[in-house]
Amino acid sequence: MKRYLVDGRGIDTIQLSEKPSPANLNDDDVLVDAQAWSLNYRDLMVAKGQYQYNNQNAAPFIPVSDMAGIVKAIGKNVTDLKPGDKVLNAPFRHYPAGNLRASWARTFVGGMGVDGVLAEQVIYPADSLVKMPEHLDFKEAATFTIAGLTAWSAVVTHGKTLPGEWVLLQGTGGVSIFAAQLAKAIGARTIMTTSSKEKADFVKKKFGVTATVDYNDANWTDQVKEITQGTGVDVIVDVAGGDALAQSLRICNYGARVGVIGILSGKESNIQIRDLLSHQVQIRGIFMESTEELRALMRAVDALKLKPAIDKIFPFTQVKEAYHHLESQKHIGKVVISL
Repeated sequence: MKRYLVDGRGIDTIQLSEKPSPANLNDDDVLVDAQAWSLNYRDLMVAKGQYQYNNQNAAPFIPVSDMAGIVKAIGKNVTDLKPGDKVLNAPFRHYPAGNLRASWARTFVGGMGVDGVLAEQVIYPADSLVKMPEHLDFKEAATFTIAGLTAWSAVVTHGKTLPGEWVLLQGTGGVSIFAAQLAKAIGARTIMTTSSKEKADFVKKKFGVTATVDYNDANWTDQVKEITQGTGVDVIVDVAGGDALAQSLRICNYGARVGVIGILSGKESNIQIRDLLSHQVQIRGIFMESTEELRALMRAVDALKLKPAIDKIFPFTQVKEAYHHLESQKHIGKVVISL
């Protein structure tokens, strides 16, 4: 069985290695023949040693959190899955439902030393695997584990977006594109930030984004206010953090919900507390979601026949190239690896 390993010293030190295929399964586990994987910004941080707590590099481990594949074998206690089923994984080996707990957080795969899924075969708990909607292929299904589920959490689970509301999305990465698709399905209006006119035109045409603003313009927040006719936005999907978060909070409508997801613009933000108090803004940190929420998302994807935006597909032999493409930030949507 072939697998990739990261050591926290950079993309170019990612190594392909081999080990014997798994011979035995625990009673509650499933062996999956992985067919496709997708990358997230977090995977870049892991590869560079920027994600582990206390900046300590973990021993080499298997990276990546997103996969889709075919059930090869099941443990004797598994009843909901059978060989031949097409599945995708939840991001935690154990986070069934509700609020995240410390013990469950330590089962997040591909992030802080816990083996991920960038391997030809993966053993995973049966109750943390979800059947794929029939209209998706493996490459498409593999994009939902992190980006799709995070967008669902920010827009639906905690964002509670309503028809007609304004949703602010930052950038054109996987989470923001998924959020745009979900918001449109709900009947909400979207504003996306991007510095590229080409990307701005594309997201308006392809995903029905209502308006775009250039985050490099000093007055971009004024533009958002003008677009919303002075009311501000109702939901923010914040993948930037840093100063961008502080700026976004100044253009919130009363009762706005803010999902804080990423740190692309920095790990610290100088927030004006008055902005939160006066407009009764709710801020929630989003660290993926539970298997229960992934099942809910898949039901919605099935009903809507939703398809993800895939920017580029790389073969399993070109993992480093896939990482470098993601690093270039030239993508719109997801970067995928496939057998």
